[in-house]
Amino acid sequence: MDTNPVINALYMYFRFYPNKPAAFIGLVVFALIDIYLILRIKFKKAPAFMFKLIPLATMETVGFLLRILCIYTGINLGKFLVTNLFTLVAPNVLILVGYNITVHVIKLARLETSKWYLQPKTLKIVSIVCTIAPSMIQGMGGIFQLFAHLRFAGQKIAITGLSIQLVVYSVFFVCLVYVTRNKRIDFELENVKNPKMKALGRVYIALLLLLIRCIYRLVQFSTGALGYVGTHEWTYYVFDALVAATVFLIFSTVNTCFPKRGDEWFMQEDEEEEKSSTISVAINDDKQ
Repeated sequence: MDTNPVINALYMYFRFYPNKPAAFIGLVVFALIDIYLILRIKFKKAPAFMFKLIPLATMETVGFLLRILCIYTGINLGKFLVTNLFTLVAPNVLILVGYNITVHVIKLARLETSKWYLQPKTLKIVSIVCTIAPSMIQGMGGIFQLFAHLRFAGQKIAITGLSIQLVVYSVFFVCLVYVTRNKRIDFELENVKNPKMKALGRVYIALLLLLIRCIYRLVQFSTGALGYVGTHEWTYYVFDALVAATVFLIFSTVNTCFPKRGDEWFMQEDEEEEKSSTISVAINDDKQ
């Protein structure tokens, strides 16, 4: 039995001995993805909703940096919670970009309808709530499991959060199929053939990967902290970190399916309205 207090503390919190090379690889991978996203989104004038990919990738990068610090400088409850916060929140929130892509497609279609479920503003609010609520429930369950007297309750809470997330993913899949099959929801883009399907195709792939991650997390919590999934680090890297990195890269290219930022028809109309109002104010001032 290892008598090193740092190593024993790591095992007590992680339930395995964190692999040092894997942590460094994770740090480098997400740091490169973060830099790539910053450059691509800025210089390619990607749609505004893509900017949220940058802080999410930064969170993953910081999470792996903290993981390395825990390995080399020791760990306590605070460090463990913050490390988990940075590495687990980002993959949960990534699906929000998928929602944004779908809403952007609907918005570009200039669809004139009174149906609430096709109103971009309503869909944005619903997507935010459906993303944050399950994540908060899962986080609460994860924290409770760190304390012996709350471990069982924490397990149930986390499973509830993940089950809600699965339901949300299923409903989103149905909505995605509806948007895909609805011929009224479409738009054109110069030099790009069928941009709607190319954009939504990326969302389908990302949703499948995030669904696999959700099932992995469900198995992890269902089998408990001492189960096979919870005590073998490779499962985290394959079904969580690798999935998140892949989804980041998939979403990073979706800008090729949309007009450049500022060139969207609704942005141009807003600019025209602003110019018209400015001219009207100037004319009224001259008359006075």
